[in-house]
Amino acid sequence: MSDYDSSLPIRSEADGADERVQVKIVDSSNPDTQQATVDTDNNLHVEIHGNDEGNVDRVVALSEKGNVSLDGDYDVSNNTNPSSAALIAHDRSATHDRTTQNQRPTAVAGESDSVCLDISLHDEAGQAYDADNPLPVSIEESEGDEVFDYNTSSSVASDATVNHDYTVSASRTFIGDSFWVSGSGKIKVELQIETGVGAGTFDTVLTGFNSTANPNVDMDLKKRIKVATGIIIRLVITNRDNQPQDLYSSLIGTEKA
Repeated sequence: MSDYDSSLPIRSEADGADERVQVKIVDSSNPDTQQATVDTDNNLHVEIHGNDEGNVDRVVALSEKGNVSLDGDYDVSNNTNPSSAALIAHDRSATHDRTTQNQRPTAVAGESDSVCLDISLHDEAGQAYDADNPLPVSIEESEGDEVFDYNTSSSVASDATVNHDYTVSASRTFIGDSFWVSGSGKIKVELQIETGVGAGTFDTVLTGFNSTANPNVDMDLKKRIKVATGIIIRLVITNRDNQPQDLYSSLIGTEKA
């Protein structure tokens, strides 16, 4: 009978009512130096590898915090090699797969160490909004406190003038939308802005007249005016009729900090 290699016996150890077999995970070529270990937390120490798209072996890296998904923020102590993962967008109207995920947004450094992501608004056909393709906007709420300042001047004599004054609130800016004045007879209206806080002098910025066909003076501003805190906005209303009349006026806008 020829000789043959006999396998080595397996050693076991009593563990309470059971017996456990002790094993080592080692490299077949260097079993003495390349051995897997178990730490005091009972974690088996292993190095995870995987193949990339080019079938090249890569080590699966972890962050300093032990996360496979790395943090995106650089930290000189806790995350010196942060993830470069970013927003990736599909090509418009393309099939949603990895080959069409090739659109990356850009950004620019902003104030106070902030990063401002660039955006470009387009309609559903991908056409950019511009002067020939304006963005439709519907304003439902005002940005700030709405101001509706109404005034009535009773029995204003012929050729007499009355003022409707509004002082912009402290620490606020008034943004004027429109100014409305009405009377049963002919009137002249001047919109004036004080030249400085407490100056008492005014610059006229708009003048309007009514007529028998249209008894209202509607100063509906195409470009909103901004008036600083403490400045007086004045509507100067003159009765140009041949008899006394009641005059009605409104300042409409918003105030914001």
